[in-house]
Amino acid sequence: MQIRESLLSLAQPISQFRVHPKNVRQGDIGAIAESLKAHGQYRPIVVQRSTNQILAGNHTFQAAKSLGWNEIAATYVDCDDDQAVRILLADNRTNDLASYDDSALIDLLKELSASDTGLEKTLAEHIKEGIDNKNKAKALNDRVKKEAERDDIDPKHFLECKRWINAKVCNTYEQYLAIKDLVNGESD
Repeated sequence: MQIRESLLSLAQPISQFRVHPKNVRQGDIGAIAESLKAHGQYRPIVVQRSTNQILAGNHTFQAAKSLGWNEIAATYVDCDDDQAVRILLADNRTNDLASYDDSALIDLLKELSASDTGLEKTLAEHIKEGIDNKNKAKALNDRVKKEAERDDIDPKHFLECKRWINAKVCNTYEQYLAIKDLVNGESD
């Protein structure tokens, strides 16, 4: 399965699009590729018409390319370069601000696990990993907030934090600090 039938009218040659050079978001292309294989593309990428640079869906595009797709569903936005970067950042940030109702999520996962196909094709292992990381980060959230308010964020941690984020140990600098302290036994 590639592009869902409802999106076929939006299909365009994948070769005409480019990842936006100012996209600072790091997505899990492997997980997205697994989702595309299991479910196909069910929402279009969003592209700046004048540049063919992707504003939303950069990692979906990369995952589709990694799967050898020739086409991808896309919608276009008419905007200048400044507004394009603002759309790109707003789309990424609104995803960051989202959270799960953990108890409802656990109930949903239990319900799916009892079905004939179980948790197959849900990326459940990534969901559980996210909950575990969220719980670790919550443990020291107040202390991290206090450090940030005092501008006591240590820039020497940046590279290690980036490695941890890339390894999916944490998602943010705050989570990095919280988990690092838990590992070192420095929690309040």
